[in-house]
This record gives sequence, structure tokens and C-alpha cells, in this order.
Amino acid sequence: MKKKLQRFDLKVLLRLLTVMYESGHEKRTNLALNAKINYDTCVSYLEMLEFLGFAVKTNRHHVYDITPHGISLCKKKLNTAFDKKYNDIPTILD
Repeated sequence: MKKKLQRFDLKVLLRLLTVMYESGHEKRTNLALNAKINYDTCVSYLEMLEFLGFAVKTNRHHVYDITPHGISLCKKKLNTAFDKKYNDIPTILD
């Protein structure tokens, strides 16, 4: 019996999307390992990403790929994370 998500964590959703962005098309097992989440949880999140239009299941068996919409979201997220991490560091020129 398939377990459905009662609630979801946005951080996990973005982490899984980032793994897809960095690795390209991957099988569900590899995505779960790289995102450091349980396999069943990964499958539920992948279905949600597919429903939202951020990921798509390819013709191959259980292989997922990120969509252009997902890529643009990742770029925005990664730029924001980069800015938060490095903009507060004083440079040599300051």
C-alpha cells in the first residue's frame, strides 16, 4: 500500500530539487540517497514535484528529470543561498 504525504517540508522538497538540478536525470534510488531521505518519502516528494511541474518522469524505468520550470526555481534558490552565505563576508578591499 502506497503511503501518501500528510504534510511536506519545503526544505526537503528544495533539497531534492537541488539534487536533481546538480545530477541531471537519475533513478529514484539515487535521488533518495543523494538527498539523504528515505526512499518512500523520496517517491512521495517526486510525485509532488511532478504534479507541480518541477520534475518529469522520463520514458525509462523510474528515471526523473528536472523541467525548465524546476531549473529556474533552483537557480533562484541557489543564488539566494549564495548571497546569504557570502555577502556578509568582508572582502580585502573593504
